[in-house]
Amino acid sequence: MVPHVLRLILAVEFLLALVATTVVWEEVGGQGHLDLMPWYTKLGLIGGFCWTFVGFSGAIARPGKWRTRRSLMWLGAVIALLVAMGSVTYYYHLHEPADDDDDEDAPAAAYVRPARPQTSPTATLYE
Repeated sequence: MVPHVLRLILAVEFLLALVATTVVWEEVGGQGHLDLMPWYTKLGLIGGFCWTFVGFSGAIARPGKWRTRRSLMWLGAVIALLVAMGSVTYYYHLHEPADDDDDEDAPAAAYVRPARPQTSPTATLYE
């Protein structure tokens, strides 16, 4: 393939990977956990993942065997960043703030004793 066309394709792939990675991370990791993370953590992990993914795509697009040392290094970086994204999400899952709606002093259930059935005044006359 012509190198200029390949560069254009890889640039478009990077932009699509940014959108796809953000959407998938929101769905898999949960939007609430992503809201707790600082912006620079999300930017670094998403940008790094997309960069390594495009690097892996560029390495396997070269002529010759696709499984070279360069492509395996890029694949290792992709997997390492996926593990980092999962670990950061799990960390924020464990350290999310408690809900303020829960009142620990209030009882969870209350027992209400049923009232005695009322007897009619005529029932007592005939007994």
